[in-house]
Amino acid sequence: MNSRLYIYLCGSAPKSRAIKAILKQNTSSSVGSLFLLDLTLLPDDGYCGKLPAWQDDLRALNLGAIHAYEWREGDLRFIQVNLDETPQRNIFTVWHTRDFPLDALAVRRRDYQSNIRGSWAVGDITSPQFKRQISDERAQQRFHYRTRGTQALDVPAAEQISAAYLALEIEVGAGQAAVKEAFRKLARQYHPDVSQHETAEAERRFKEVKSAYDKIKSHRRWS
Repeated sequence: MNSRLYIYLCGSAPKSRAIKAILKQNTSSSVGSLFLLDLTLLPDDGYCGKLPAWQDDLRALNLGAIHAYEWREGDLRFIQVNLDETPQRNIFTVWHTRDFPLDALAVRRRDYQSNIRGSWAVGDITSPQFKRQISDERAQQRFHYRTRGTQALDVPAAEQISAAYLALEIEVGAGQAAVKEAFRKLARQYHPDVSQHETAEAERRFKEVKSAYDKIKSHRRWS
């Protein structure tokens, strides 16, 4: 989706109503939106607990993360604050990834079934290297979470389903039509016979996308 992108630096907690109003206005003009929050407004690295409504809305908007900024020694730094669901309802674990690539952004239109319901143009990080980094760090965080003894038997299944939704680049809990559309789009993009990516990368991503789709179908008992 070729479009302009507006980036909002938020020094105070935005209201959910204001977030949706910005998304609605920008999307109607084919403009994407990316919200960067002052890091001091967000949970610390290692936090585990509930989120206020506006943080949960931004988490859903960015498929499990909130983008943030901080000033450090005179330099502006960008951080991705990852918020992973746990088996406990409305409880999230938080871990930070520093220096996300603000120069590798694209505008995508996504459909949201919960939180900020609608079809919105949003900023998305397109760097494959960064996405692999997030995937590796998320695996490490899962191990750390399990070793803390918090409902260890229930964690893997819940995490696998959440990870499957994220692999398809849609919000956790999206409906059957949205899941199928996301799978078809990514399968076309990464099929080794037609993909513009290197063969090894295309094969890896295609298998990942197919596995994620199968996991969700089985979990949701879709035919």
